[in-house]
Amino acid sequence: MTNINISRRGFIKGGVTAAAALPLLINCRGAVLADEHVDGILAKLRRNAQSRGTAAMGAIDFPDNVGWRSIIPINIDDGEPMIISGTVFGKDGKTPAANTLIYYYHTDKFGIYGRSGQHTHGRFRGWMLTDAKGRYEFSSIRPASYPNSRQSQHVHMTITTVNSREDWIDSILFEGDNFISARERETAGHRGGFHPIVMLEKGASGIARAVRDIRL
Repeated sequence: MTNINISRRGFIKGGVTAAAALPLLINCRGAVLADEHVDGILAKLRRNAQSRGTAAMGAIDFPDNVGWRSIIPINIDDGEPMIISGTVFGKDGKTPAANTLIYYYHTDKFGIYGRSGQHTHGRFRGWMLTDAKGRYEFSSIRPASYPNSRQSQHVHMTITTVNSREDWIDSILFEGDNFISARERETAGHRGGFHPIVMLEKGASGIARAVRDIRL
C-alpha cells in the first residue's frame, strides 16, 4: 500500500508539473500537432464543434494549445488515478487519423458532474488533438456511478474532425463494473469501433491504465 501511495503522489505531482509545462511544449507546434497549418486546422475544428447551446457537448471550448495528451491535476483524495490512451483510426480501422479532436468528461468519485461554481460537466473534463500517429492520452480519476443508481461507470467522449461535425462515440466503460448492462455489452463498439469496455490494470507504478482505440 505504501508503494502505491507514493506512486499516486508522483502521478499527481507529475500531472501538475506537466500541466504547467504544457504551454511551453505547444509553442513547438510541430512536436504536438500533425499539420504545420495549425491555425487553419483549429479554425475548421471550431466550426465543426457544436455550439454552446447544444446540450452535453463541449468540443467548442477546446484551448488553442490543445495537444495529444490531457492531464487533469488531482489531489490525493480525489479518487483512483487512471490513464487512458489509444489510437484514432480512419474508417478502415488501420490508418491513423491525425488532428482528430476528442472531448471527454466524467463524474467525480461520488458520481457527480458539476458542483456549485463549476461547468455543467464538472472539472473532470478535457480535450485532446491526435498527433501524426493518431495517438491520444488522458490522465484523470476513475469515475463513479450516479448516486443511488445502477448506472455503469463511464467516460463520455465526442469526436470532431476538420471534415465532420462533433458527434458522440460509445462511452468508455470499465470491465468488472457490475452495473454494465447486457444491452451495453451488446451495443459496445457500434459508435467508435473496437471495444469501449476497457480493463484497468495497475503496473509497477500503481497507476491504473487502459487502452481504448477508436475508429472514425
